[in-house]
Formats: sequence, C-alpha cells, structure tokens
Amino acid sequence: MRARARITALASAGAVLAIAGTAFGASAAIGASSPADDTPPPIVEDYSYPGAAKILQDRALTLISGDGHITLVACGPASGLLEVHAYNSADHSSDPGHYCFKVTGSTGYLRLEVPFAYQVKGDNHTVQATVEINGQNSTVPVSKNGWTGIGEGAGTDPSTLLELRASA
Repeated sequence: MRARARITALASAGAVLAIAGTAFGASAAIGASSPADDTPPPIVEDYSYPGAAKILQDRALTLISGDGHITLVACGPASGLLEVHAYNSADHSSDPGHYCFKVTGSTGYLRLEVPFAYQVKGDNHTVQATVEINGQNSTVPVSKNGWTGIGEGAGTDPSTLLELRASA
C-alpha cells in the first residue's frame, strides 16, 4: 500500500512539474523576444504618391511625391482641372497622353515625370511647371484656365514635365 501511495505522490508531483515546466517554457519563449520585436515601426511620411506603381504600369506616368493637394483624376467634362498633354504611346488609357489633376487646396505640389509633355492647362490657381529640356531645368508660368506650350508645344526641343506647383 505504501508503494502505491508513493507512486501516486510521485506521479502527481511529476504532473505538477510538467505543467510548471510547460508554463515556464512558454513564458520564457514569450519573454525571449526583444523589446525591438514588440515595437511597431516608426511612422515616417515620405510623401510618396500612393498607388504610383500601378499608375506607372497602366498610364506610363511616373508620380513621385507631393503634398497630397494635387492628385491625378479622370479627365472628363469637369472644369477646374490641371491638364497635361504628352506624346505617350505606352499609356493604356482611352485618351493616351492626356492627364488631369485636381488641386484640392489653396496650394499644392506634385513631383512627377511626364516625358514628351507639350502642353499644360491651368485652373484658377497660379501654377508653375518645372520642365527639363536638353538637361536644363526651367520653370514655366502656366496660364490660368488656359493652355501653355512647353517643350515642342513652345517651339523648342522635347521636354519632361518634372513638377507642378499651385498657389492661390
């Protein structure tokens, strides 16, 4: 009888140790992660244009960064949009090389690359377009609510539109 009581006591003690060991192992595994693993990545705004890779694929238009106040929108009968015309056979839209942008504040900024751009149409903002022609950058004032020729549209060599800036 004593042997049976000893075996039961040892079995009970073993079960308790096994449970404690499992709990210890689990807590050790949880505690093994470093504080850096539990820290979320820092939030740093890089002002990159959301969805730029898809836009490049579909429209052959490179949108780099901005302040979020000049956004690419569908062209249509709506007035009050900035518009850009470019020779772009890689644009898979129904109107290749025609890009429209909406300015959603009193000011806006957008870095982009539109090769072979030849016209920019302004809205009711004061708009400046930075273009590159033969490796030289220049800033061109865009007519309010009218078309302004750039590059070949202004009688010079082909241009790449690099930046749009709008102010009230």
